[in-house]
Amino acid sequence: MNNTHTSKQLIILTALALAALALSPAAWANPPDECSQATLNGAYMSSQTGTLNGLPLAQVNRIVADGQGVFTGSGTVVVDGVVTVIPLITATYTVNPDCTGTLTSVPAGLSQNFVVKDDGSQVFFIVTAHPAGAATISGEAVRLSKK
Repeated sequence: MNNTHTSKQLIILTALALAALALSPAAWANPPDECSQATLNGAYMSSQTGTLNGLPLAQVNRIVADGQGVFTGSGTVVVDGVVTVIPLITATYTVNPDCTGTLTSVPAGLSQNFVVKDDGSQVFFIVTAHPAGAATISGEAVRLSKK
């Protein structure tokens, strides 16, 4: 009976070891995110807040990404209580395979770094350069619809 008991223990231990391996983080690790220009595709609503030259700023935009590196849209910005409608926003963007990226306005002057979810549904960004001066602005964009 000792051999039977030892065999059962060995089978149980082997099964437990295989189950532990199957449940280990390394065994179930997600493959690396794979993003590209096409990850950003469709209409987005963006909201951003912060300061511009020490003054409070809030902005909302509706922008459309073409999936090939170009954003177009319009928006409204309020800086220290002064409202400005932006009739045309044009920018180019680059998306890296790790789902980070950069945006540059056309004409040049505004730059942003961002991180996009690998399904393109949400983007978090921070302004790294602003043509009007010192900026501490960050925000989020959420896809409204795919193209």
